[in-house]
Amino acid sequence: MNDDHLRKALIGAVFFVITACIISQIMMQLGGGERDDPLTFDGNVVDETLGTEEIEFEDGLPPFISSAGGFYPERAIFDAGIGIGGLLMMAFSFELYHRTKPVERHQKIANVCGLISGIVIGFSMFNIIAYPFNTEFDMHIFWAMIIFVGAQFWAICLTVARSQIDYELTWKDWQVNNLRWILFASIFVSFHAMLLLVMNGYVIASAVFEWLLMISSQFYLLTFVPTLSKGGSVVSKN
Repeated sequence: MNDDHLRKALIGAVFFVITACIISQIMMQLGGGERDDPLTFDGNVVDETLGTEEIEFEDGLPPFISSAGGFYPERAIFDAGIGIGGLLMMAFSFELYHRTKPVERHQKIANVCGLISGIVIGFSMFNIIAYPFNTEFDMHIFWAMIIFVGAQFWAICLTVARSQIDYELTWKDWQVNNLRWILFASIFVSFHAMLLLVMNGYVIASAVFEWLLMISSQFYLLTFVPTLSKGGSVVSKN
């Protein structure tokens, strides 16, 4: 795929994923009915991941992103968005791996790890669609954790792998490498804040950090747009 087509596909896919998540969430919040029924979950994954034998949502589906994958019609939009996101992760991981030609051994290893983690994340996104939040909670949490942990691993690997290649690359007077470190930090902090808050019963606050994690990950993808040729998009530092 040439640079211009890849740039448009990347921007379009990120926009579609974020938009689908927002629209499906709004539909879920306004849908009422079964969505507002109390939910109680337990299981080994809940115990090991959240540190509690049981978790209860008294007000029905919480505002986590994947809660929108429980009921139609919002589920159709959610599934489409996450499905496109999964395809994007796998396809772009392959493309980026072949475009990244690091010299240092540790950067070569990071490049391979970035490819593997991107494929794992994409595959897990398809699985999270297959196991809805409201009916397959245990497996849903399992695949969600793989996505969340994988996103951190993926971001740090690509940042390291391309640190020398994109050293002089800037966007709007910001060094792209610095933007990637900032977004990685946002992903890392959001994940741990999300877990800590939900373990202590702060569901709404936990959901806010999950949304921040998702948006930071999508914005991280956009840091590769300046590496694709388009007049005026890339400015090298003197």
